[in-house]
Amino acid sequence: MLCALEARHAPVVSLWVWYHVGGRNEVPGTTGMSHFLEHMLFKGTPKHPKGDLDRLLARYGAQWNAFTSEDVTCYFETVPKARYQTALELESDRMRNALISVEETEAERTVIVSEREGYENDPSFLLGEELQAIAFSRHTYGQGVIGSKDEIKLMTRDGLYAHYRRFYAPNNAYVVVTGDDEPERLIEEAAAAFGPLDPSHDLGEPPKAPEPEQHGERRVTVHRAGGTLPIVMLAFRAPRATDQRAAAISALAVALAGTSTTAFNTDTITWRAYRSGQLLSTGAATSIGEWYAKLAAVTREEIRDAAAGLFVERSRNVGWFVPESDAS
Repeated sequence: MLCALEARHAPVVSLWVWYHVGGRNEVPGTTGMSHFLEHMLFKGTPKHPKGDLDRLLARYGAQWNAFTSEDVTCYFETVPKARYQTALELESDRMRNALISVEETEAERTVIVSEREGYENDPSFLLGEELQAIAFSRHTYGQGVIGSKDEIKLMTRDGLYAHYRRFYAPNNAYVVVTGDDEPERLIEEAAAAFGPLDPSHDLGEPPKAPEPEQHGERRVTVHRAGGTLPIVMLAFRAPRATDQRAAAISALAVALAGTSTTAFNTDTITWRAYRSGQLLSTGAATSIGEWYAKLAAVTREEIRDAAAGLFVERSRNVGWFVPESDAS
């Protein structure tokens, strides 16, 4: 699917490729595979060997990165308008032609294990991981994204490559472009870049493990040295983004926790591309305008009803982090 949005803030274009693969597509023994694969997509292709992408985009002053979640893996570049074709060529090339060698897999394994160990120094991460696991006792959402350290150490090059060939294809991706040009032209050029690529014939279905209804509060306590203060987290499972209550729940979240103030979430071309892709990939709306219209229509009563439906004791998940001294 191709989507484009005109934004004349500055003479730049932001290209985002969203693949429908993430933590939910993994089974025990392969947790963290989608995140590991994200790292491997920066190791080059036959046409653009390792390091070529960094040098090329740095030359143009581009912003580029990637992330993996439970549902998607996403890659993006924000480049000068004149270099839009370069961004398209790079992303379409690595969609089907990434080099995933045994040597690079072993080298990156060390990096990812180190990343995992860094997260483990954060009590909030440790507690959040345990809380997510009890909130989703059957569904693959309970596995998280980065994977367990033991399974990261067991990840194979062949397993990663099979995951890549199965899920990285034009028929499993949203391509979202926002920038200083007419939407029709942006889509036409994106279609020319991605259209000729071979589709995947092995997408299948995500692992099916329906989460049973929760009939009582669940609690987990994490004891760990390193924290200075106790932490408490509460989690309530919410309906999917396509649910008619989604806008009211989003408004409720803002009312309770406020909005993000980071630069990435301001109204930039990059943010518009990100937000458009997020809405499309979850099915929440077909455009930012449609989503804002849904939010504007939310009433006070709908927000109250959303709170009453979500914050029910029998569906509550509570996590406690209890700091302990290194000597204990």
